[in-house]
Amino acid sequence: MADAAVSLGVVLAAIAIKFTDWLWLDPFMSLFVVAVIIGIGTWGLRQSESLSLALDAVPANIHPSKVEAYLASLPGIEAVHDLHIWAMSTTEIALTVHLVKPDAVIDDLLLVQINNELRELFGIQHTTVQFERGDTSHPVSKHRQKWFKVEMSNFCFIIIINNYLRAPKVL
Repeated sequence: MADAAVSLGVVLAAIAIKFTDWLWLDPFMSLFVVAVIIGIGTWGLRQSESLSLALDAVPANIHPSKVEAYLASLPGIEAVHDLHIWAMSTTEIALTVHLVKPDAVIDDLLLVQINNELRELFGIQHTTVQFERGDTSHPVSKHRQKWFKVEMSNFCFIIIINNYLRAPKVL
């Protein structure tokens, strides 16, 4: 198919050059044919999981709002924030989340329950859960993180700039 497209491009460019003397049509037609072949050849990548993996996107079968609702419904959890879900491979999904738990008790049984239920309900195999008290009087919690998204080529880099250095030191 590609050979036929190249041959057709050469013939069309030759006919047009003969009648118009536009010599630039030859390299233009070559570039056009190459662009079409690359576009057709790589179209499947746009439809596949490979682009989502490269961009650390949430897998299509995961609904973050449902995951967040599940986490918020857990006993003792007051709020959910900084929920991030991404595919580590085509078979493994990861999650990180901050859960506000005012009693500040690290409950190992709750962690086991969260890990098991996220695996069973949503297919999320790798979880990292951070419990917080939600104490807004703490000096570090008064400083917000600023997120800047920088896109380069097909990759998305997220740069985290934290105001931690400007926060008062807590001894």
